[in-house]
Amino acid sequence: MKLRYLFIALVSVSAFSQTFVEKEEGVAIGNGGIPWELFVDRGKLLGCIYDSRFYSLGSILVLESLPRKCELASDRTGMWAQLSEAEMLLFKENIETQQKLERESTYIGKDPINEEEARVIKYLRRAKAFADKQQN
Repeated sequence: MKLRYLFIALVSVSAFSQTFVEKEEGVAIGNGGIPWELFVDRGKLLGCIYDSRFYSLGSILVLESLPRKCELASDRTGMWAQLSEAEMLLFKENIETQQKLERESTYIGKDPINEEEARVIKYLRRAKAFADKQQN
């Protein structure tokens, strides 16, 4: 029982750290890959369904071009709800940050770089950040 609540808490916290869930990232319902015992509580499904896929609580999915979050309704079933204003600001900020990081990791100035060069640059940046952290 404690494991279930811990899992739900972790999913809720991680909702703000991820960007958004692609439609293909949910677990397909028909393939038997869902451990239903983790997501069903007293006959109520603790999550949301969209396009025959299951999404856990806290998942953010872009539906009808607007982001929606999987929340627990009053009857203890999952429902897709609009993000609050604060969550929407965090969502937009996270997308902008992700785009900036992707741009920085795949370009030097105006020139695109390949995957190997990106790995080397990423390593050098991390090593520099680690060295700076050790000095402080």
